[in-house]
This record gives sequence, structure tokens and C-alpha cells, in this order.
Amino acid sequence: MAMISQVKSVIDPVIEHFFRSGRDGKSKGLGRWFAREPYRWPHHVLFIAGLPKSGTNWIAQLLASVPGYQLRSAHDPHDCVLKHDICDGILSRLPWHLYSVLKSHTKFNVANLSVIEKYNLPTLVMYRDLRDQCVSNYFYILHQPGHRHHRYYNEIPKEEGLWHCIETKLEGYRSWIQGWLPILTERPDQFHEVRYEDLNREPNAVLTRVLDFYQIRLDPKKIASMVDHVASKTKYDLSANLRGRKGTARKGIVGDWRHHFTDEQVRRFKELCGDFLIQLGYEKDLSWGV
Repeated sequence: MAMISQVKSVIDPVIEHFFRSGRDGKSKGLGRWFAREPYRWPHHVLFIAGLPKSGTNWIAQLLASVPGYQLRSAHDPHDCVLKHDICDGILSRLPWHLYSVLKSHTKFNVANLSVIEKYNLPTLVMYRDLRDQCVSNYFYILHQPGHRHHRYYNEIPKEEGLWHCIETKLEGYRSWIQGWLPILTERPDQFHEVRYEDLNREPNAVLTRVLDFYQIRLDPKKIASMVDHVASKTKYDLSANLRGRKGTARKGIVGDWRHHFTDEQVRRFKELCGDFLIQLGYEKDLSWGV
């Protein structure tokens, strides 16, 4: 089975291209025949809706390690992904004869829920402590030349950049999580919650629960191997995080916000999001600080 998976990982892109580019029914039918999966997983698409900078790349790589699955980019002619939406056009273009992992930052609303239900997608919803998310987002923009705020962040001190994240992004990300919370409680068979902190602390156990949610049964040793494999190929670029003469690797450390927030930023964060952190269980009260 392992050898089949390795071979298919090489030929699937070719078969998929052949399948898509065929001009007649015979070539398309032949493409489908060659692309038949030897697996019998219950869901052809594992859909992830994650808060930006909450570990969606990590969980997506883990799921793409399941034999037969492949992480696929969304074909998005209408820029739905940029709006944190999921559109019929994206899902209809997936190769449904294959197994796919599709990660997104899809927000909750009636239109997005309708598309998810239309394609019967069990959905993994992922988020993290908004304080760490704010810090992670700042460093992401700082070192992402294509981002609209990249130049601005490189022209101002870190403290000002974090203030910009807090004042312009926090409310939207809080609303993103709030939007998903009711349906996570009401429909746990269709929507499954994962917190970055849990994945960081016990990746094997969290991945096992996620696979159970998707009705994928794997041996514990296989799951441990998948976690180790993804960890081994994840490299942190120290040089990419240098600013001036100081640098730290962005390793997704839980509680890293304490090394970056000022007392005034803590106070402002409490004003905007203190009660919500308590609601989510990240804090017991408002006495926290750096």
C-alpha cells in the first residue's frame, strides 16, 4: 500500500492534467479509470477552515500524510479565498475522483455554510489564542513582501506594528471565532474544533481525534510516524526573522506574546478582547499581564 501511495503521488498530477485537458468523452473516461483510488475513505475532501496564523498549514500537512490524500490549491477565479469565503466554483473544480485536503480561512456566514452543506463537507475549524495570533501575524507581514503592509511594517518599530495589528485586525479575528462557535456546539458531527495550543501540546492525540472525526482509522504507530515526518520536514528560517541584529525563529511558541506586548498593549487587548479570552478559557480573569 505504501508503494502504491508513492507511485500515485508522482503520477496523479499527470493523470489529473490528462483528465482535465481531455477534449472527448473517451479521454476523460480513460483519465478517470487510471486515476481510480485504491483507498476507501468515506470523504473525498477534508476541508479546513482556520483562523489565519493558527496552524492550518501544520494540520493540512498532517492530513495530507494520510495515504491517498493530497493537499490541493484552490482554483479561485472569483477571489473567494481572499474574502475568506468558500465558493461553489472552487469545490466544483476539485478532482472528486481523488482524495484532497483543502485548507482555507473561511469565515462563518449563511452563504459559506450553504456551500459546505451542498458538498457535505465535514469541516475542521481551527483557531488560537488571539494574543499569539496577533504576534504571529505581525511577523508574517514583516517578512511577506507581497503583503500590502509589508513595507510599512519594515519602516516602523515593532511596537507600532503590533499596535497596528491590534487596532486593525483584532476585532475581525474575534468575530471570525465568534461566528463559528455556535455551530461547533450545535453540530459536532459536521464541525470539529481544534485549538493550536492543543495541537502544539499533544499532536498525536489531536490528530487521532481529527481522523476519528473524518472517519479515518489508522494505527497509532502510523499516526505517530505521520507527526514525526511532518515535524522532520518543517524548517524554521532563522535569518528570515532578523530585524536589526536580533532574531528569533517563529516556531509557534504558545504564550510568545509575553515577549512582545507592552503593558499598554496588554491593557488595550483586555479592553477589546479580555472577556472573550475568558469565555474561550484562555484566562480565568483579567489579572493577566506580561
